[in-house]
Amino acid sequence: MKLKNIDQPLQLVKQHTGMDVEWVNNAHEAERKADGKLIFKTPANMQIERYAEVRKEIRKHNVPQLGELAKEIGPLILVAEKLYPAIKEKLIEAGVDWMDGAGNIYLKEGDTIIWIDHHTTTPNKQIRNRAFTKTGLKVLFLFLNDEAWLNQTYREIAEAAGVALGGIKYVLDGLKEHGFILVRNKKELKLKNKEKLLDQWLTAFADELKPKIEQGRYRFVNHGDMQKWNELQLPGETVWGGEPGADLITQNLKPKEFILYTNKSRAELMKELKLAPDREGIVQVRTPYWTIEPEHPYVAPILAIYTDLMLTGDPRNANIAKTLYEKA
Repeated sequence: MKLKNIDQPLQLVKQHTGMDVEWVNNAHEAERKADGKLIFKTPANMQIERYAEVRKEIRKHNVPQLGELAKEIGPLILVAEKLYPAIKEKLIEAGVDWMDGAGNIYLKEGDTIIWIDHHTTTPNKQIRNRAFTKTGLKVLFLFLNDEAWLNQTYREIAEAAGVALGGIKYVLDGLKEHGFILVRNKKELKLKNKEKLLDQWLTAFADELKPKIEQGRYRFVNHGDMQKWNELQLPGETVWGGEPGADLITQNLKPKEFILYTNKSRAELMKELKLAPDREGIVQVRTPYWTIEPEHPYVAPILAIYTDLMLTGDPRNANIAKTLYEKA
């Protein structure tokens, strides 16, 4: 979602820094890949130019995309209404400058850094969309995995998603309200604006569903199991997510973090896989949030793998995630 009024952050930055800031609309081919260009003129007569991407707000999984865009077209600044401190750090690590709606700015040119961050940007409360609640996300997972489910009965959708029947209409109404469902021939439903919907799925999953399915962190009791994780015999109702799940499919990703989805009890899991509780452990255990049959043995559904990888904020993981989802 784009920031509606870019003039406000530009005026505030001018007040805070004394710089003149000029917005230039898209003109050349490289600039059309961004929203435009910003030209900063400092009181010391230094001129700094940046391609600019304008957003209302972003999350961690958006940062690798911005980093890749900067590598492709040149120095980039993100202008956003709201930026959380952790996101600002991630942007700096990715080589992307930033500016927020409160007039805070990070701008690095050679050995010169202009950095103002005195104000906290507090997000406004938004009306809750039932499509992005815990229940709604389970239904949305079903639709994103196979949109043919959109045209099944409410009862069939509820059973497949593992949710109460009464919530299905609210979820569909929420998706329609935000322009994510297209009605064809007065009856057939299809998803639209799918890229935007996927982005909102990731954000809502991280905020609403992920905290509710986390069972804790563990470490391998036997250090060698970390190296031979793919030889472990998983108990029933247990599959690999995230990096190990992606590696089992692609053979192209050495896991640094391990995600297990399981319905097994804590005691059973510790005994069968020789795991020990550890708040800093590299094995994350979560409850499955789907009922569909995964596409690969011992691996979570592709959409779950995609979600886990994207939320790491790692550019390589993001590329593998997109490839997996596009081929699914």
